[in-house]
Amino acid sequence: MSKPQFLVDYSQEVTRDCERVLVTLFSGLGPWRNSVFLVGGLTPRYLVTARPPAVPAHAGTGDIDVVVDLAVLADTEAYRTLEENLKRMGFERAENDKGVKVNWRWKTKTDHGVTVILEFLADDPKVKGGALQELPTEGNISAVNIPHASLVFDFHDRMEVTADLLGQKGRATETIPYANIVSFSCLKAFAFDHRREGKDAHDLVYCLEHGEGGLYGAIAKFKDALTSKHAGIIGDTLAILQKRFCDPKADEGYLREGPVAVARFEIEGDDGDPDIREQRALRQRTVNDVVSRLLGDLGIGG
Repeated sequence: MSKPQFLVDYSQEVTRDCERVLVTLFSGLGPWRNSVFLVGGLTPRYLVTARPPAVPAHAGTGDIDVVVDLAVLADTEAYRTLEENLKRMGFERAENDKGVKVNWRWKTKTDHGVTVILEFLADDPKVKGGALQELPTEGNISAVNIPHASLVFDFHDRMEVTADLLGQKGRATETIPYANIVSFSCLKAFAFDHRREGKDAHDLVYCLEHGEGGLYGAIAKFKDALTSKHAGIIGDTLAILQKRFCDPKADEGYLREGPVAVARFEIEGDDGDPDIREQRALRQRTVNDVVSRLLGDLGIGG
């Protein structure tokens, strides 16, 4: 299942269905809910609590990405219970891009007939990125290895989220742990560096612009994080942002692939239309300015 390539192709109804799936998932996780953390495209819904018209609309998402603590994957009873709970909640294994069912991607259907994808991620420093995390027995749940995903264990926030459970089982409120602006920005920066998708750039910049405290709130959290044991990884993130969103010639930073990716994702239209070109150029300059100010306040760049 290919993801939409432009903001206009995303659906707020599908995003709300993803939230229902998320709450349904956490309602059935039992004791393992403390070892599962939300990352990915649904996270901006909680990092940015304001809604239009106070802020521009975020694209939303059609899937759910959660990072699982390796301790759960190493605990035979834990992941057997997780598998049983997933099946009881109506999840089944989903296919990868080649149409082959895999153990780290699951799916379920909502009352609206929308298929929501759930992906399990893990961070094992002994496994190279993209390799499947091995499980100790013949279980049917695995996780795809994402380097640095474990940042979320130290950099996360929590929010009570209320939604109608799937299967007409009533309304529930669950406490959802999700990546904070630091870990989210890091993972999105690494993702954009690897696959150059406009959605990743949009997610990253949107949360820097509109998250709690705006850009300066993000800067303050980055400054604190740079004093932690993860300073090296965060420094690598800032280097990626400088490379992909800024230019040695400051007035040409808007021409870099990061700002261009955001503008092309958010503003659909004909490349030959002068109005579209102008709108995109303005957005590119804004994106470059946001990232440049972040880096400048953190002492990166000149």
